[in-house]
Amino acid sequence: ADVREQATARWRSALLAVALGLLAAIAPFMGIPGWSISLATMVCFTALSLLGLNLIFGVGGMLAFGQAAMMSLPAYVGGMLVGAGVSLPLALSGGLLAGLAAARVLALIFVRLPGVFLAVGTLGLGFVLEGLARAFPATTGGASGLVLSAGNAIAPPGWYGMALCALLLGLLTYGWLARGARGRRLRAVRHDELMAASIGIDVVRVKAAAFTWGSGFAVVAGLAMGFYVGVVVPENAGVQRSLEQIGMVMLGGPGRLFGPLVGAAVVDWLFFATGWSARFEPLIYGAVFLAAVLYARDGLVGWLAGPWAAVANWLDQPRRPPRSHLVAPVMSRAPRHGTGLEVIDLGKSYGGLRALDRVGFSVARGEIFALVGPNGAGKSTLFNLICGLSAPSVGRILLDGQPIDAWGVHARAALIGRSFQVARLVPELTAVENIALRIDQLCDAPAREVARLAMARAWLAGFDLAALADRPAATLSAGQQKLIDVVRAATFAPGLVLLDEPAVGLDGDELRHLAKLLTRLRDDGSAVVIVEHNIDFVAAIATRGLVLDGGRPIALGAMADIVADPAVRAAYFGALS
Repeated sequence: ADVREQATARWRSALLAVALGLLAAIAPFMGIPGWSISLATMVCFTALSLLGLNLIFGVGGMLAFGQAAMMSLPAYVGGMLVGAGVSLPLALSGGLLAGLAAARVLALIFVRLPGVFLAVGTLGLGFVLEGLARAFPATTGGASGLVLSAGNAIAPPGWYGMALCALLLGLLTYGWLARGARGRRLRAVRHDELMAASIGIDVVRVKAAAFTWGSGFAVVAGLAMGFYVGVVVPENAGVQRSLEQIGMVMLGGPGRLFGPLVGAAVVDWLFFATGWSARFEPLIYGAVFLAAVLYARDGLVGWLAGPWAAVANWLDQPRRPPRSHLVAPVMSRAPRHGTGLEVIDLGKSYGGLRALDRVGFSVARGEIFALVGPNGAGKSTLFNLICGLSAPSVGRILLDGQPIDAWGVHARAALIGRSFQVARLVPELTAVENIALRIDQLCDAPAREVARLAMARAWLAGFDLAALADRPAATLSAGQQKLIDVVRAATFAPGLVLLDEPAVGLDGDELRHLAKLLTRLRDDGSAVVIVEHNIDFVAAIATRGLVLDGGRPIALGAMADIVADPAVRAAYFGALS
């Protein structure tokens, strides 16, 4: 039933795409004022570049101002090779390879820069390329531009056909990159890099791949557009052109499949078909940015998608099977025993501040272990050291007897599941897609998208949360988000589960859900470490615990003994209750 439902949705989307594609293809012949084959060809090449920018910015959240430079670079290289006497096929190949190589090198550099520094770095790229083009007129044509006359041998209809084919291939490639597991990873990285790393995503690798692919779209589009127009000028590589492209993406709809095409078509038609002079460009782009930020963050396509989704759901509703029929059996591992986690003399210092001082304890498989103490005691710091988000100053961490100190955070994620004090879900993804984020990293072999989502749905159903499966995370209550976050950490019953204040904000029913989940994890053989201020809840589910004070352990043993300890009660009972 799940396969049939998703197949129906894919066919519905495909039919819409075909209809829009046919409409766009015949637009030059429909008598629309100013809409010609030459304009349609330019729109197709521009939209192809914008697809790459949409992947980088719209889906990946990386604000990059170098897309125009990546379009101009291969055109300049190809044109200079032709001018040097190289044959056209070799010149085109040289321009393409130079652009793709630059895209990869720049990706490895820029994606390691946080936030605004990535934007400034790519901003500099545009200035550099434009400056080089102006500084060497004998080679690049200078301010007048580099003439590329080889494209004149192809008639306008031929160029239009090639542009349509390139755009269609670009749309298919973008769909492959931005949907399913790849799209989920990229959206997770955009929303929360720390969370993404903790569930096993190699953040740098994902961002570098997105930047490389996105720049690759610009390389292909820029090379084709340069030879179609017949000239490439320095300002085409500049920052203003990149800003214009970002404006087109925002107008069409960031992260939307057809957003780049709609944005390019609307803007190019306004400027080229209506005869508006260049003096209106800043005004129009400024209005686009303001309108997108204030009123239409999903752009024109997002605005139109709401009515279409409502119609599609209404048409599909009579045939939709009950959700209970879509639930597969929960997959769990056989119970395991023995020592799970061992923390040996662990310490962490930040300059002169000692956040943790010689902390040591062990948690067996099939045991729930409590970590308690007032705020600032070092509990979250200890969790970050165990899961690899930061490195210890001294001490060792073993899991099932194997040292994991040298492992990166995403390498540990296969063995360690973690939830956070505030649930870190991707808001635009549904609950089942947020669970699938972890499954994407844990599947031992490639699995179809339907199978991954079925596994995620099964884990939710196993803890009586199937009713939340198809709701976007942004629409869930704080308590429901916490439960989904815990289920994601528990997916596939990892060897160690770290839960940071999972009961905070939960009502009575949600607390019972949580207790059931923890019991299930214990029975499946996971070592569970829980930080919690609800002392009654902790005492009911945990067998042993550790009390921290200022980063130092002051009590270790059975929970009953810890709660009854007069010194602990005198110092911490108010904080724990």
